[in-house]
Amino acid sequence: MTLTLAVETSSRVYGAALLDDDRVLARASADRGDPGFVDVGVLAGGVIRDAGRSVADLDRLAVDVGPGNLASVRAGIAYVNAVAFARGVPVVALDSLSLLTTQAGRLPALVLRPAGGTAVYASLTSADGHATLRHGDVDVVVKELAERLAGTTEPVALAGSRRDYAAALLAGHGLATHDTGLDAPDVDALTVRLRAGEHDPAVVSAAPLTESSVRFRGDGFTAAREALLDGGVALLPTDTVYGLAVHPRRPAAIDTLFALKDRPRTRELPIMVATPDELPALGVQVTEAARRLLAAFSPGPLTVALGIDATTAPGWLQGRDEIGVRVPSDPDLRALLSDVGPLLVTSANAHGEPTAQAPGPILDQLAGRPDAVVDGGVRSGVPSTVVNCHLDVPRIEREGAVPASEIERVINA
Repeated sequence: MTLTLAVETSSRVYGAALLDDDRVLARASADRGDPGFVDVGVLAGGVIRDAGRSVADLDRLAVDVGPGNLASVRAGIAYVNAVAFARGVPVVALDSLSLLTTQAGRLPALVLRPAGGTAVYASLTSADGHATLRHGDVDVVVKELAERLAGTTEPVALAGSRRDYAAALLAGHGLATHDTGLDAPDVDALTVRLRAGEHDPAVVSAAPLTESSVRFRGDGFTAAREALLDGGVALLPTDTVYGLAVHPRRPAAIDTLFALKDRPRTRELPIMVATPDELPALGVQVTEAARRLLAAFSPGPLTVALGIDATTAPGWLQGRDEIGVRVPSDPDLRALLSDVGPLLVTSANAHGEPTAQAPGPILDQLAGRPDAVVDGGVRSGVPSTVVNCHLDVPRIEREGAVPASEIERVINA
């Protein structure tokens, strides 16, 4: 049994529901403009009490991270993250665009959410389920997405804001539309996704989606995000060297990565995460020495080898008893990690060759081309320092950007 509290606050109407596995025990909604409305905590607390449970019974939480009314989105996220921190339970983060697409119930679907003035957040989900996300002026965004729909004969389902305006723009491109009548997601859409299991594994904390989120930027990291989620390999700049990255829940991509490096699969790949706070939810056992090192040098050029608890680790970590973990300091890479979750990342070089410091020489080495290449200029070429904290006595296995003397100072403090 998994007891889940779901919270929806991305629009004027807030909602909360309590689920016992896939059964909804209680739910409630309220207009935040009503005089009797207090806050999302009171609303959620009432739902928990109505089900005869307490906050101490919760196994996980779920929240809509937007985009939407950013103040309201943040209110829901703040409440959920506070409860998660106090209870030590994970959070499932779902976004308004995918929730509205689910509610629309048909593909292709175009979902728009307001972003101030004439700007919108947009999601176009094609008939094959592939989602293209954009942020910008509604005229520019809808025109670009309409071009992607060229040749489509099925009516495009419209949901969210500015549906009439979007319909007129699409009609100008010869595209038929179907107005779903959906303005914003509700807590029922959240529970449907939770019951179906159609979401990424729970994380430690949630963050709101804004125009600065990787998925909306339209740059190389946006392309890398799409490639990774589609099961591809991305060449990414880190704060030290370039790395080849794959999504851990896309196993075929791992085979491709090793083929690009022409490297035998004799060693497991390390991971990068956006924050050390993610590690407990991954079943990674953070020792006291590792905690001190991560506090001192992360984000930064430090890789820490840690043990894995098989009872709490996700499926892609099963069978491993140790994993290398790094939190990079490159802000763009951390933004990508915040969006897609942990990535398996290894140095971008052919087997037995030194790691080059720029994309051109790296691509010349590899046995093929990655699905996405992010050019971050010349990197330092100095790798991270590797410390094995899975041993009774931590050991420096590779001295890199962090001097051994600094590692020993923190460990022995």
